Amino acid sequence: MKIAVIGLNWGRVHLSACRELGHEVTAVVGRDMEKCRRIADEYGIPGRYQSVSELPGSGFDVVSVAVPAAQHYEVLKELQKRSCGIVCEKPVLGFRGTPEMYQDLSGEIFFNYAYPFLQDMDIFYRKLEEMGSIRSISIECLYHLDLNTRFTPEEYFYETVSHPVSLVVHKLQDVVSAVRTAPAEILAQTASGTELRIVCREDPSLSGIRHRVTVTGADARNALGDKVIPNVLRLTGEYVTGSPWHYQPLEYNGKPISEEHFPAAEPWYTANKASLGNLLRYFAGEQSRKETLSNGAFDLRKAMIAEDILNCLKA
Repeated sequence: MKIAVIGLNWGRVHLSACRELGHEVTAVVGRDMEKCRRIADEYGIPGRYQSVSELPGSGFDVVSVAVPAAQHYEVLKELQKRSCGIVCEKPVLGFRGTPEMYQDLSGEIFFNYAYPFLQDMDIFYRKLEEMGSIRSISIECLYHLDLNTRFTPEEYFYETVSHPVSLVVHKLQDVVSAVRTAPAEILAQTASGTELRIVCREDPSLSGIRHRVTVTGADARNALGDKVIPNVLRLTGEYVTGSPWHYQPLEYNGKPISEEHFPAAEPWYTANKASLGNLLRYFAGEQSRKETLSNGAFDLRKAMIAEDILNCLKA
């Protein structure tokens, strides 16, 4: 398929992944025209444009949007006028989105949440299903980053937590309420009774980001019924400045069920390539929408479950 990529910072991940998956990138769009031309020349891409409005109305099958979330609304509104598949980086609109803006979006847009495609997530989901009824899920995100940004604490919360929230939402899609219970905490509830507690705060002892997801299932008992058996699954991943993201072993009831990973390949690139490949197979007609979503894709409906949880930070 022929693909256009909008945004040339994280968009280079989309560009490289699409090419490695066997597709042709025919156009790139970037506000910095000098950079846009340089990247287009580097990859031999014929089309190079400074804005989405300049992008031709035909000549590609899919447009991949990798601009910051604050620019998503403007870009997606323009692309919805065209007959092409649309893949947009997560989150949907992010911290600056308003109810009116969400209402203007098409349900045909897919969003690139890559966390479910990270290594060992299949083990995590398989164990999750084996646990049966889930009593609670705790997501703890700690960060300490020396970044030249103007993010407020709420924006840091929104951006940092959207990854592990998508991990949970992929399997639990019946969230009915979410409230901000403290400056650094959200409490959500599912229709099936699972409590979702999300904490995101700065930890000066770190130099990077650490995610920890703890899933607690309903109590189980041994064959005689006289002893409660733990039913706890824990996933921990972290990024230390200067090193790639890595995982500690997945733990079930305190015992490892996978190995620790210090991947040779950059894990987020690998996960994004897998996520984009799943979506591109759908747009190419190689798999159904149901299969695509089951594999880990997020359409607008599914992405809005994650977004609605985090939108209580705006109140």
